[in-house]
Order: sequence, then C-alpha cells, then structure tokens
Amino acid sequence: MAYRIQFIYASLFIIIIASTALISYVSGTKQLEQEVISSNLQMLNQINKRMESSLAEIDRSIVQLLQTGDASFFFNTPRSDSPEYLIRLDGFQSQISGLKRSYPAIQSVYLYSRANDMLLSDELYNPTSEEADKNWISTFYTEDFYYKWTANPLFREKPVNSHTVTLIRFYPMAEKPKDRKGVIAVNLPEAMLSDMFSDLQFGNSGNVLVTDEQGTILSHTDKSWIGRNIAEYKLGGQLLTETDSGFIRHKNGKASEWVFYGSSSYTGWKLVYVVSQGQLSGLFLAIRNILLVLAGVMVLLSVGSVVLVNRRWFSPMERFINKVESLFNKRDGETVGDTAGGGRSDLNSLEGRIRDVLAGYSDAVRQNQESKPALKLQILFDIVTGHRTRYDLAKTYFDHIGIAFYPANYIVMIAEFDNKALLEKMSDLNLYLYAVCNVAEELMGEQEGLKGGAVQINEYQVVILASFQEDDAAVNGQRAIHLAHALSHAVQTYIKRSVSIGIGSYCRRFADIKNSYQTAQERIHYKLVAGHNTVITGDDISGGDGAELMELFDLADQLQDAVWQTNMDKVAELLSSIFSLAARSGFTDKTMVQFGLQLIYRTGKKTADHALTERLQTDHARIEGELSQAGSLTDMREYLFKLMEQMVEALVEKRTSKGKMDEFIARVKSYISLHYANSELSLSYLSDEFGISPNYLSKTFKTSTGVNFVDYVIAARMQTAQKLLLQDQATVNQIAEQVGYTNVTSFMRSFKKYSGMTPSEYRQAERINSLPR
Repeated sequence: MAYRIQFIYASLFIIIIASTALISYVSGTKQLEQEVISSNLQMLNQINKRMESSLAEIDRSIVQLLQTGDASFFFNTPRSDSPEYLIRLDGFQSQISGLKRSYPAIQSVYLYSRANDMLLSDELYNPTSEEADKNWISTFYTEDFYYKWTANPLFREKPVNSHTVTLIRFYPMAEKPKDRKGVIAVNLPEAMLSDMFSDLQFGNSGNVLVTDEQGTILSHTDKSWIGRNIAEYKLGGQLLTETDSGFIRHKNGKASEWVFYGSSSYTGWKLVYVVSQGQLSGLFLAIRNILLVLAGVMVLLSVGSVVLVNRRWFSPMERFINKVESLFNKRDGETVGDTAGGGRSDLNSLEGRIRDVLAGYSDAVRQNQESKPALKLQILFDIVTGHRTRYDLAKTYFDHIGIAFYPANYIVMIAEFDNKALLEKMSDLNLYLYAVCNVAEELMGEQEGLKGGAVQINEYQVVILASFQEDDAAVNGQRAIHLAHALSHAVQTYIKRSVSIGIGSYCRRFADIKNSYQTAQERIHYKLVAGHNTVITGDDISGGDGAELMELFDLADQLQDAVWQTNMDKVAELLSSIFSLAARSGFTDKTMVQFGLQLIYRTGKKTADHALTERLQTDHARIEGELSQAGSLTDMREYLFKLMEQMVEALVEKRTSKGKMDEFIARVKSYISLHYANSELSLSYLSDEFGISPNYLSKTFKTSTGVNFVDYVIAARMQTAQKLLLQDQATVNQIAEQVGYTNVTSFMRSFKKYSGMTPSEYRQAERINSLPR
C-alpha cells in the first residue's frame, strides 16, 4: 500500500509541475513578446527624439547665424575689394569657425549670395565660376520648402566623409524662391545618426536604417545600403504609407521578421528597425531553459520528498496502524488481512492531501495579492503612453487592481520630488513615492464625481490619472488644480518633502489620455524656473519675446566682458540679472541647462586660455550633470559663479606671465622675417620648430599681436613683394617664388587683397608717382 501511494503522489506532483511549467512558458512568452514590442518602440521613439533634438539644435544655431548683421551684410552687399568689405567678411568667417567649434559634428558650412555671386565658408571666399560643384545652388532655389534635411554630399573640393546629411536653409528664411537672396548648406557626418543605433538591443547587426519621405536610405551601419531605396525590401512600400510609430510582423521566406518604425515630424524621415524572429527567440529560449531546469529540480525535490516522507513517517505509521489493527482484529476474531485498517489509512492520507491543497490555494491567493502593484503599474503606464486606447478592454482590469475610472473626461498630472541631488542620497525614495501614490488616490476618493489612480513611473516621478463624471472642461481643470495643491500640501505636511506637479491638458476621450500625459511631461520640465513646491499649468508657461531674448544675450556679452576685466562684483550682479530675466522668460529645465553650458563656454572662450578651454571641454559631462542636478535657479547661479571665479583666477595668472609670452612671440616674428620665402611656412611647421601645439601658437600669436598668423605672414610677403616690384624687372612669377608662393594665381589674389591692385598695376602706379612733376 505504501509504495502504491508513493507512486500516485509522485505522479501527481510530476503532472502538476509539468502543467505549471507549460502554462508559465506560454503566458511568459506572450507577456515577454508584448514587453519586447513595447520596449523596442519606446527605444526607437527615444532615438528618434534624440536625433531630432541634435539636428534641431544645429538648425537653431544656423537660424541665429542668419539673423546676425554680418550675415545680412554678406547676402545683401555686392562684392568689393575694399578693406572694409574684406574685414567685415573676415569677421563673418570667424563666426562660422566659432559655430563649427561649438558643434564638432559640423563638417562644413557653405553660403552662397546672389548679390555678389560668391561662395563662402570658414576657409574660402571664391566666385561660383571657380567652383566645380555649384549645380546644387540653382537646384535648391527652385524648391518651395523653407528648410530641408537631405543626404547628398554637395561638396568635393575638401576631403569630407562621402556619406553626409545636409541642412539647406535660405536667406531670407521665409521668402518665396523668386525673392531669395542666398542659400546656406551645412554638412554633418552620416555616422552621427548611425552611432545612435547602438542603444537598440539588436541594433549592432546592420538592421537599423533611416529613410527620407521618398524611401531613399540615408543612414545605415552598412554604408553600401546608403542611397538605395527601401522599396527593395519586401515591406518597403507599406512602410512608406505608415505614419507615427508602430510595428509590422511578416514572413520573409521561412523566417518571421518584426519591423518597428517611427516617423519624425521635424525632418520627415522614418527610422526603421528590423528584428528577426531568431533574435527574439533567444529570449524565449532562455525562459524555456530556465523553466525546464526549475521543473527538473522541482520534480527531483518532490520525488525525493515523497520517498523521504514515506520512509520517515508514512511507512512507520502504516506499520504501527497495521499492528494496532491486527491486535483489534485478533481480539475481534478477524483476519490480519482485513482491509478495514487499510481503508482508514487511505482516508487519513486523503485528509492530509486536502489540507495541502487548501494551503497551496492560500499561497496562490497571497501571491496574487502581491502581484497587483506590478499589474497596476503596467496597466496605468500602458494607458497614459497610448498602448491601451479602448476603455471597454481596459475596464476588465480595473476591479482586479483596485482602481476605477469614468469612461470619459481625463486629466493626467505628474508629481516629481524636488531637489534631486538630495534625493539621490535617500535609500527609501521608493517608499516615499509609494506614499505619494496612496495620498493622491485617497484625495481623489474623497471627492464626489472624481475617480482615478496613481503609480510610480521612474525614480523621481509619480503619474496621476484623474477622471471626472461631469463633462465641463473649465470646472474639471479647476478641480485638477485644487487636487494638485491638496496633494502638494499633504506631502509637505506628512512626508516632510516638497513636490512640483505638472498638470496636463484636458481630454474627453480615453484614447487621448496620452496627449494629456505628454503635456504634463512638458510642463513639469518648467520646474526649475517655477521653483520648488509649485503646481504648473499651461497658464504658467509663457515664452519670452524677442526683446527679452536680445536683452538676455546683451547681458551675457556684458558678463563675458566683466570676466575679462576680472570684476567679480560685476559678475555677481550680471548673473543675478541674467537669471531674473531667464525666470521671467519661462524657459524649460533643459533650456536652462543648455543656456548655462553656453554661458560657461562662451565666457571661457573669452579668456583665451587654452588650458582652461580644454578643461571645460573635458569636464563637459560633469558640468552638464551639475547643472541638471541644480534644485533651483539660485543653485545654478551659485554654481556658475564658482566657475566664473576659476576663469578670473586663470586670467590673473595668465596676465602675470604676459611678458614671457611677448618674448616668445618676438622670437616667432623674427623667425618669420627670416624665413617668409619658405613656401612650407605654416602653423604646423612653426609648431614643430618651437615644440608647441598649432592651436596654442595660433591663439597666443593672435592675443599678442592682434593679427591672425596667416594675415601676418601674408603681410610680410606682400611688403617684400612690393619692394621687389620696384627694385628690378623680375617677372611676377619670379617674385611670387621669391616670397614663398608656388602658385602665381594665389599670389596675385593675395597681393590684390593686400594692395588693392594687381602687381602690374602697382608697379606702373609707383613708377608714375616717381616721375618728376
């Protein structure tokens, strides 16, 4: 009997374990599949936004460049050889060089002006008749767009990466083609886009690409794909008709593929990510192997437990019961083999099994209760991000996770703890966020006609979804503001922490909740300007006008001058004015961080200290992190003031060593006066000669003499050329070689720019002037 029961129990355990493993595998793979789809779409959208942000940042800088007076001068002024015109043009080229230094990703910037039919960059200023690649100018003039990101390598006169993305803008920026006076083209390396694909889980296998609106592939890790059309791919035509973001699953031969896509409203490009079923199957295979191992271990444990229990307790008890029964049977005159005792033993065993089943049911109920928070987070997060758009389907989960919503009229709010730098040191931050969720749900439950739920969505924020019974946008908006203030007060009173709350837009349909969530995210980003413990609505956000922006740039220029003058009192005063104006202008947190970075680098550049500039560039990530962690505008202002103090100290130290610098530059000038005829004379040549970097030599020379190195060498050569033209009858070619030019055309261009006339005209004019009158 004992061995038969042992076999039954072991078989029952094996069946239960196998069934549980199978059900877990089926449900786990489906859930994992949904999570993989969701995570890939979210990551694709993040990369798309990062790509848009990088390109838009460069575009904004180009717009600012086109709004300067020097840009207007270049596009509107006819070509002239006057010194005033050339000096003004040189200043504009310096601005272009500064733009390229601010954005290292920019390979080249070219501008074309109709007024003077010239092509300008930071290194050249030539008539278009001398340029081989000029057809793009007339091509783009016929287009109706105001700006466009494309992927054509427009210029080949310099060793530029053959795979580029190009921004095209016109001057003036809002004019029709017939009224345009010029065009600007900015080249960026295509690798700038393809490097962003590495964040994707399977993005290193060449299965990510960017296409334009016509389907032409603009970016791919395999450069041979660039320029081909996505229509060559099986679903290429269908992808071009899709908008926004999503995924397509299809059969590619015998194998299945997942095609994820996301569209950019700014560039019009589409980001496509192809993942084979085999790549995803690796994840499912890991689940299957884990479940098989666990099932095997559980089978071994269950069989071992049955054997152990049978040997240690059941068999001795059965022998004891049989002995007792045999005594009673003998006393009653029954045979030992009677089955009454065995029936009683089986009944006791059945009772024990029932108790085990009841205990297992209790454990299952307890585990179900513990899984509710995770399910609640998943359901609410899917609703606010737009992955669940039907109220009737989502409602089936509401009772299970303990929340309720009305079928219409919603507002999303995001509560974020203030002072991130302090919060990072707190080990129980999740407990505080959980408490905020509970308080928010209690406050909503206390109000009639208001239902909702709240969950933690990241390490600092809680999302609150409120639904209203009445369909009145104005009233519901006021109720949401009242709820936000009550939540802020309760958190400050009971949790002893402060939160800022961004209130999203009002939406009536369940499917539009994602729009309210997006506006709430946008508004919480104004927390730095709004200050701690504030409720931020659409009425609180007002962008500064043009006059305020110009005043802000003027104050920034004054701040650079104050640092250059080492006047720390003036620096403190200007920083206070700048941040007061920035607060009134209503910038987002991200904008304030970027403005702080620009303020630091532009002021550091003003110091003209090479070591300080390199240190600021090296510490870029740390400085940006410090600015992002600032809890208020006051904290950010104090941090910037400390950096300004370091710049002033560097300036004072630099000026004490100015005598040594002047002595060094005097040696360089002496060397130039002796070797100007060497055609190889350049910054690199002299840096090797004196053992210093070309960049440091260039900056030091400009600081000491007030003249660019190249201009100084040209002046030395031109002065000698003028003397030679008057002293003998040497030809222009011979004189060009004597002053260091191997190309007579370059010599004549430089001579005319310096003297205002050609060498022959100069020689003739001087001879006429020397005749007796």
